[in-house]
Amino acid sequence: MTEKRPNKVELLSRRRVVDGWLKVDEITYRFETFSGGMSDPVTRDIVRRQDAAVGLVRHRSRGTLVFVEQFRPAAHGKSSGWIVEICAGKLDAGESAEQAMRRELTEETGYTALALTPIASYFVSPGYTEERMHLYVIDVDGEPGEAPGDGDEDIRLIEMTPDDAYAWLDQGRFEDSKTLIALYWLRCQP
Repeated sequence: MTEKRPNKVELLSRRRVVDGWLKVDEITYRFETFSGGMSDPVTRDIVRRQDAAVGLVRHRSRGTLVFVEQFRPAAHGKSSGWIVEICAGKLDAGESAEQAMRRELTEETGYTALALTPIASYFVSPGYTEERMHLYVIDVDGEPGEAPGDGDEDIRLIEMTPDDAYAWLDQGRFEDSKTLIALYWLRCQP
């Protein structure tokens, strides 16, 4: 087995095929193979989307986790569409992941972060999108202020103990990857 990693990529063409809420480019490219040659041309659609900041919210004095529940139309049809998940939102232009996380926390939950700790940064699904998620654990306390959501969002807060969240995890009741990643990370902490 060779240790050499290929590094040559040739972009042969790119055209925008969707230019709405999501941007989709059709690209044709060739890449260096592990054997050293170049691949045949490959055509793929790439979703161009802003990165996102996502956070597992821990309530310090109550020892609970705070989740948001909202309707996700892409999940409807393969589930009820009502998804219980960790706090999340896209980065606005010029905004850092930490700034976005603090903004989204207030918008979605009404809480203000006491502490915000970065955990991991990962691609959502690198087979079709360039989007990267920046995962944080966020400590809050007290009671939330008003959580208006972001325009078309209708959000309900759900608070549960870590043990209850792990039970949901084991029962398959959490359905989205960012929440699964965050809870498996938390469960592995000493």
